[in-house]
Amino acid sequence: MKPKGRWAAALLHALALLTSAALMPSAASALAVGDTVSGRFELGEKQIPLPAGKWTVAGVGNQNFSMPEVGAFGTIRSAVLLMTRESSVVAVLEVNANALPSTDGWGRTKACAPAENQLMLIDRYRTGWETSCQFLRATRFDAGTAGPEAWEKARAFAVKEKLTMPQVWLTAGFRVSDRHDLIDARYHINPTLLLGPAASQLTQLSDWTGEAAKADPLRQGAVRAVAAWGSGFDAWIERGLRNRMAEDPGPLPELVAATPSYADLKLRELDRLHQEGRIDDATYKAQTERAKAEVPEFKPNTSLLSNSVRKNISFRSIGTIVDYGIAYLVTANSAVSWGIALTLNATDSVWFVLNDQYWDDYYARLNTHDAERLVDFTYIGDYVAAEARL
Repeated sequence: MKPKGRWAAALLHALALLTSAALMPSAASALAVGDTVSGRFELGEKQIPLPAGKWTVAGVGNQNFSMPEVGAFGTIRSAVLLMTRESSVVAVLEVNANALPSTDGWGRTKACAPAENQLMLIDRYRTGWETSCQFLRATRFDAGTAGPEAWEKARAFAVKEKLTMPQVWLTAGFRVSDRHDLIDARYHINPTLLLGPAASQLTQLSDWTGEAAKADPLRQGAVRAVAAWGSGFDAWIERGLRNRMAEDPGPLPELVAATPSYADLKLRELDRLHQEGRIDDATYKAQTERAKAEVPEFKPNTSLLSNSVRKNISFRSIGTIVDYGIAYLVTANSAVSWGIALTLNATDSVWFVLNDQYWDDYYARLNTHDAERLVDFTYIGDYVAAEARL
């Protein structure tokens, strides 16, 4: 081949490679409205898991958020993705993630505190800088509902594409963070996936309270299905935060019979490591047996009492008996002694709670650790102004 021919062939080959690279979808490429993604995508250099199926990027943007205490975090990146069937939206994902690593953690969200509207609340862990929480509740919004920048673009996209959506959703929310990074994701699921056409009659938030669900076996089954799905899906959020997703998640709860748990995923990883020869037979067998018994300890957070009140009840239960004993030694009268003990119990309880809350708040302001910080963004259908409180 002549030199000119070789140069021409090399040039054509290079052009072909560049063209294929440009056409090949990548999870790391910048998101644009109208893109279709599946399995996972990247936001703020973190992997965001997607339940099986095609998701359309409907809106991307930034959150109006200012918090000097966490350092130079860049900005909060936001995205809204839609899963559709024909012209109906069956699921909406809204997700927030920091663009740059923080220096002092990302704290808690109001949604991870006990509230009457929670259908499920689980704190997997909450340490000085690390948090992992998931919740389930009903959320009300449609294409006419205002929201953050990404949602404003998404609802314009929905109107343009003539997409329909319900007014009430079952929302599975996840907040996972460490000292540096954060994923705050909410998967809004169309109840039609779980109830069929009957869901169109349930258009109020009051139709999806805990009491309402208990009174209707179908709604109770729907809540349990989404709760079971969420309790396994949080493992994907954990992996995504650390960019360790090696495979894609399963489907939305409409088709889930048995949601993979942490133990299931760990067994799968052990199998892979063993097949690759990275662990020997003895280690594989030993760790497999341990993994089967490694059931995550879920502690549903259902108490509406503050820590101060709970500590006061515990303390005063014994203190009242002690007060009665001391009073009886002085008065030798049971009725008078009980009166003194109960009076002290009532007054001291008030001062105990107020004093305890003051010191908790005082040290929270001195201590900028993640666990003491409340960080919320603006969410779809949830009129929570962006705030940060120490």
